[in-house]
Amino acid sequence: MLPVWVLSGDSARQPPLRAVRQGHLTAQKNQPTCGCLGGFDILSGCKQPGLPVYSQIMITSDDIKQLAARAGFDLCGICSAEPIPEAQAQFMAWLDKGYQAEMNWMAPEEQNLERRTDPSRLGIDAKSVIMLAVNYYQPNSDSVPVGYGQVSRYARGRDYHKVVENKIKKLLKLITTRFPDTTPEKFKWWVDYGPFMERAYAAKAGLGFLGKNGMLISRKFGSWLFLAEIVTTLELEPDDPNAVNHGRCAKCTKCIDACPTGAIVSDGVVDSSLCFSYWTVENPLHTSESVAAQNRHSLLGCDICQEVCPHNNKHRSILTAHDELMPDHGVGEFLSFEKILSMTTREEFLEMTAGTALTRPKLEGLQHTARIVKENRKT
Repeated sequence: MLPVWVLSGDSARQPPLRAVRQGHLTAQKNQPTCGCLGGFDILSGCKQPGLPVYSQIMITSDDIKQLAARAGFDLCGICSAEPIPEAQAQFMAWLDKGYQAEMNWMAPEEQNLERRTDPSRLGIDAKSVIMLAVNYYQPNSDSVPVGYGQVSRYARGRDYHKVVENKIKKLLKLITTRFPDTTPEKFKWWVDYGPFMERAYAAKAGLGFLGKNGMLISRKFGSWLFLAEIVTTLELEPDDPNAVNHGRCAKCTKCIDACPTGAIVSDGVVDSSLCFSYWTVENPLHTSESVAAQNRHSLLGCDICQEVCPHNNKHRSILTAHDELMPDHGVGEFLSFEKILSMTTREEFLEMTAGTALTRPKLEGLQHTARIVKENRKT
């Protein structure tokens, strides 16, 4: 456990910190920079006369979690940056069986594999991993209207990459403002696109457990979570992964039984070549005929294995507090086949999708999927 050096004379707008070693701090007086009433405003970094600002403060895991909540994250957990051998082995077995389909960027070249499974290979002397989560749950309508296809919950609002990125940037600003000796060079971060086994580290950090559908499942939010990670040179106290009883799948096989294409081939293992999400997002122009024949609703992504999960019951399906992720900030829950198929230019496509995750399949990919779903809905 690292020592904590703290401020004395906390203001109402200053995060609570434990006073352990006073007398080892370097005080600096600052002139006012705004018209606030004084104190330390952690959101803006404004420092007013009357309260010293200290340049030598050891940050703790509790401090990180408090600031993560202020930055807008729903969950925050911390673990060591050491490799997770069982996760490495599972990932290698998944690749060996070709379950990555044509996602060649996951191919097991030695350098890529090392970076993906060992945080110390990510460009800094990593000591700890800060795992972060944002709840994105929103309910579905009772039915899909005639002439329309459905968009998965994660993609209905603003592009979640941008939403979560902004929260990470805010968190790092809070950290480096509140703790001046903690510089930006001590951190590297990603949101669902870096070479990182985020679900395994999220479980190690105590945010949840890995379900049979391969998703991280949290006691509070179920599996409706966007994950992000900050790798840091700071040595932070890790969380106990078993401190919270998130539950287990036990004998339940509802997700496996509900998948229309049999994509969940064993506990926690998904064959991408059988998954709607893969074909509608990553490779929409070359959809497998057997998979295409089963797609009656999904224009982008698929929520079936999450919708049937008992852990996503009404008590854990908590409406997201992040307005940007709601349908009225993006493309919405449904899209008209007529509108999609009538588009002829990239400009028309971007007018509808810019700033959302629906840009990923491009116009041609979205139209290809729309034709499949439209044809299947006739039967």
